Amino acid sequence: MNELIHLAGAIALLLWSIRMVKTGFERAYERRLENAIRVMTRNRPQAMILGVSSAAALQSSTAVVLLAAGFVATGALGVVPALSLVVGAEIGSSLMALILSFDLSIFSPFLLLIGYLSFQKASRRTFKYWGRICMGLGLLLLALTLISQATAGMRSGNGMDILLSILGHDAALTLFLVALLTWIVHSSLAVILIVAHLASSGSIPLDMSIMMVLGANMGGALPALSSGWGLNQKGRLIILGNLIIRLGAVCIGLGIYCLQMEQLVSLDELKLDSPMVFHLFINTLNGMIFLISVSYWAKVLENHFPAPVEKAVNKPIGSVYLSQDDIGHPVRAMANVRNETLRIADIAFQMLEGIPSAFENSKKISKIKQLDDDIDHIHREVTYYLSYIENFKTTKEAQNSWQDAFNFATNLEHVGDIVDSSLMVLARKKHKGDIVFSESGQEELEMLFEELFEIFRLSQAVYVSQSPDLANELVDAKHIYRNKIILCREQHTQRLREQVPASLESSQIHVDILRDLQRICSLLVANAYPIIKREGFQ
Repeated sequence: MNELIHLAGAIALLLWSIRMVKTGFERAYERRLENAIRVMTRNRPQAMILGVSSAAALQSSTAVVLLAAGFVATGALGVVPALSLVVGAEIGSSLMALILSFDLSIFSPFLLLIGYLSFQKASRRTFKYWGRICMGLGLLLLALTLISQATAGMRSGNGMDILLSILGHDAALTLFLVALLTWIVHSSLAVILIVAHLASSGSIPLDMSIMMVLGANMGGALPALSSGWGLNQKGRLIILGNLIIRLGAVCIGLGIYCLQMEQLVSLDELKLDSPMVFHLFINTLNGMIFLISVSYWAKVLENHFPAPVEKAVNKPIGSVYLSQDDIGHPVRAMANVRNETLRIADIAFQMLEGIPSAFENSKKISKIKQLDDDIDHIHREVTYYLSYIENFKTTKEAQNSWQDAFNFATNLEHVGDIVDSSLMVLARKKHKGDIVFSESGQEELEMLFEELFEIFRLSQAVYVSQSPDLANELVDAKHIYRNKIILCREQHTQRLREQVPASLESSQIHVDILRDLQRICSLLVANAYPIIKREGFQ
């Protein structure tokens, strides 16, 4: 009984230490990890490698699966790269289990000391999080030592003999019970490490340890299944895909196990005489098979579990030019960014051109709002892509090019937000109240829109050419446009004094449109000032 209490306490410490490492990495690098998943999953091998490293860092393949499922649910990630990520996560988790199965207890006190000092003394949050990670690793190694000591005292007990006699004659029961235990503790890594220490201490035979590893592998899919089932249909595809991938590894393991029992193969000859090596082998082999056939499995999942069609909702378009292969080639990568930024400009211009018609026809509003979603989606991808361009901001010219692209894309995104969240609200208000502009007010607005279109074209020309002369021309156009808006506001005020009925009724909408047009103009002209400043023009 005393040994069981010690074992239960050691297992509790093991689960807590794994949680400490996981939360430490999440707090320190969760945002970077999310960005990396968005950017670095454009091909299957790269997605798999990212899955391996993520699962090893987080000490949990379930966390990576749920993260990938969440991205798929929101449309930020495709099914194929997400499944590739999951494949890598299973390999990464088994690789970490193999590393931790070695006797690393000598490092435990050093990790605990470093972790404590870092957590207590450091002023920066990142160092505190690393202190948490080091303490978690130190406690993890300590827990494994305690488990080894507790199981050493249990080997000679009658209870262990009875348990071994029951499980030794019923492989299916062993698999089921370990799968259930894995679901309860929500950590296949913890269960597999316990099995490894039981096997290394001689408490259980190799055949039973292999069956336990397979049970932990199968049970490891259940926490993601229970936690991620609340996602939409697209997110559930990844949860189900994870279950299929784990079942594939179990089938491979069962096949080898049956061949071993029939004495057709020898685990010793295959160098699989350790449950940890066996675990890594079946997951790696299974991962390679699934990585090759991941497109097929993605189609199977999408065909058998199709996402419901949402009426009147269009999926935002994605980037076209942001090739992941060019990340390591800064010049090509920046050229890709410029091309993608010009795509944003084209969409933003479509939004601006559609504003007058949206005030005349309410059916045009939804189309313009969809264009803003497109801009938001591409702008987000451009931002992530820019952040991952390697060795580019080394010269002043390169820094200027990077900053100009970021500023222009961001200003266009702000233009889209103004159109979507302000001007389209005004358009709906006009249609709902059946409001009409006065004839003079309508003509003034049409003139201002035409002037704004010209400023937009000039702003794009300034961004492409980087010409100081065009930049000065753009600033002059802004001053002229601002004076015209002031004049239009004065003329509108005069119509209010004259008690023009249409002007009185539409006054609030009219004035708010003038305000928004001036804001848009300022955003479009903003990219001229850095160019003028660099060239010394005032």
